[in-house]
Amino acid sequence: MTSFRPACPWALVTVLLVNGCAVEPIEPGWFSLPAQKPIPFSPSVVGLAYEPIEFDGPSGHTIYGWFIPADDAPATVLINHGALFNRSALFSYYLALHDLGYNVMVYDYQGFGESPGFASLSTLLPDADAALDHLKSRSEPGTDRIILFGVSLGTLSTLAQAARAPDGVVGMILDGSFVPESLPPWSFVLVGVIPLPEVIERVAAECAELDPYRYIGQITLPKLFIQSPQDVVTPFFGADRLYELAPEPKQLVEVFGGHILPSILDPHYAEYLQRFLAQVASEQPLDPE
Repeated sequence: MTSFRPACPWALVTVLLVNGCAVEPIEPGWFSLPAQKPIPFSPSVVGLAYEPIEFDGPSGHTIYGWFIPADDAPATVLINHGALFNRSALFSYYLALHDLGYNVMVYDYQGFGESPGFASLSTLLPDADAALDHLKSRSEPGTDRIILFGVSLGTLSTLAQAARAPDGVVGMILDGSFVPESLPPWSFVLVGVIPLPEVIERVAAECAELDPYRYIGQITLPKLFIQSPQDVVTPFFGADRLYELAPEPKQLVEVFGGHILPSILDPHYAEYLQRFLAQVASEQPLDPE
């Protein structure tokens, strides 16, 4: 099995060091990055009613998010966002999903947006699990059928959650997924990492619970992989590799726009979501490719 070690600094520092401070050394080999702390707008800016939500994170910090209801929704989509942005940047996702008739829940991990604390890889999956638990405790129509939606770095926690086949979860969507060897070398510099051997050794243990190779073969839920051939941050090879390893049922669609932009730039993006979600929400078999 391929190790997650080579790309570990990219994944770790993207979350661990995005803390809202000016760029400064944190430890030898690690530098902080500006975080997306401000919430510049809410769903109301795109005409959506929403409920501000908060729940306890496992580390003791409060996690903040939004629940965006749709009338008579057949299911609810829980979004695990990526690094270097917070839930306010996901407007194109939750607008498309709401327009398709689905509830949406979005939240910020510890250290992102309004959620206090220090962003850490070690809290990424526990915070995602706390979000899922909160959603499962709700009683609105459609909250008994949940689709996990991972974006960029959020695909790692989504894979880990889906592999457990939790009660109420009926499908999984990955947008911008990757495997370690698919990441470009310059990604280390982008996220403030000097890949010294001692740095890699220090963070290797943090990556074990988010190794995509550890989970992909265990996920029997319906799966939709969304990937852009123009993506240079998480190149197409990574999603294609995960798709190859994933058991049926599964779909892979190519979209236009690069990394985390197809939901805005690809005019067919919502159509791909609609087709998959309609089949999953109604428990129909996925259409053949």
